[in-house]
Amino acid sequence: MLFRRISDIKFSTASKNALEEIAVNLIPHEKEILKSWIRFQFARWKPPGFTRKELETFFGIIVHNMLASMKSRNQEWFIEDIKIAGTELALRKFPYDALIISFHFLEESYMPFLLGSFTKKTVGLLIKMDEFMHAVLAVIASSYFYVYRKELLEEAEVGRIVQEGLLPQIPERIADLEVGSVYLSARERAKVGGDLVDLITLGHGKISFIIGDFSGHGIEAAVDSVMLRSLFRGFMHENPDLIRAMSRLNRVLLSELDSSQFATALAGVYDESGILQFINAGHPPPIYCDRTCRLLESGGTALAVDKKSTYTFAEIELKPGSLFVAYTDGLIEARNKSGFFGEERAAEVVKKMRDASPLAVAEKLLEEALRHSGGKLKDDAAILVLKRLNPSS
Repeated sequence: MLFRRISDIKFSTASKNALEEIAVNLIPHEKEILKSWIRFQFARWKPPGFTRKELETFFGIIVHNMLASMKSRNQEWFIEDIKIAGTELALRKFPYDALIISFHFLEESYMPFLLGSFTKKTVGLLIKMDEFMHAVLAVIASSYFYVYRKELLEEAEVGRIVQEGLLPQIPERIADLEVGSVYLSARERAKVGGDLVDLITLGHGKISFIIGDFSGHGIEAAVDSVMLRSLFRGFMHENPDLIRAMSRLNRVLLSELDSSQFATALAGVYDESGILQFINAGHPPPIYCDRTCRLLESGGTALAVDKKSTYTFAEIELKPGSLFVAYTDGLIEARNKSGFFGEERAAEVVKKMRDASPLAVAEKLLEEALRHSGGKLKDDAAILVLKRLNPSS
């Protein structure tokens, strides 16, 4: 078989001979193959977007046309036909990964009829059939790409924005703090949440940080998050007054965003005396560990919700060796059948890791949330961990 490009797949004479022989053996069993294929799928999962009858009709046409093209030695015609079928499957939101598994079930369905009288020749026939099935899957992948190319290109652009805009280079050590941060995207195509995390130096032994989560998905939410981060940086450099900065952020975002949009944020200022002041604007409570570990509950309205919102800061002393952990709700909303990962479970993880490095703490939190949810988060997750160093460090 010669692959010049997906739209120009050619089959050698040897391939056509082998596939014709396979078709002659399989056509008498066409109904049995289809019945087995459908049974395999409904035994493992309910194929999304299709009733059993619809699936039998749709996949029945695929099986029939495939065998007919093989017998007539006109596989190129089937390749064109499968492009159309692949496009329809993509438009009907049949997941591509489910389709890959489905084609493995097809192989399991026709294989018994090829292995009935196994000879050395059978091995060659199986190889040619395997090549043919890979060509079919390549064509379907091409169909899926063209249906989703806009979303795929958007995802690539979002990835660039996330890397360059939302994930600035946060130092591992600043002032007398050791810092750790992680960010995990839960993207499905371009559905990226607007999470952000940032840390900046203000001078005079002070640093400021912000971690936030914008409502919405895709490029717009990502760009809005970059705007929030840039505004916060600008406001804090101009006047390092945390309350004033958050109030200004609220007013600007209210004027710039649609009425359905908002953002939660946790912002703070730390100085080398060990005092950490923070404002919670509708964000999950941070975790503080010194002798004990606890959630730092403090109320505050999310940004871009109410122009009359006022903000006040809470204050703690970050003692040497103690930890301050901030995160977005993608972490605590990791879910399985028993419920959410949750704030209390997150605090327990931090408690067990309190003597580890901030990066290790952040990575462990993410690891445990992924384990809880079976390896997949439904929303982006960002984590920022601050640990005050001992004077001798």
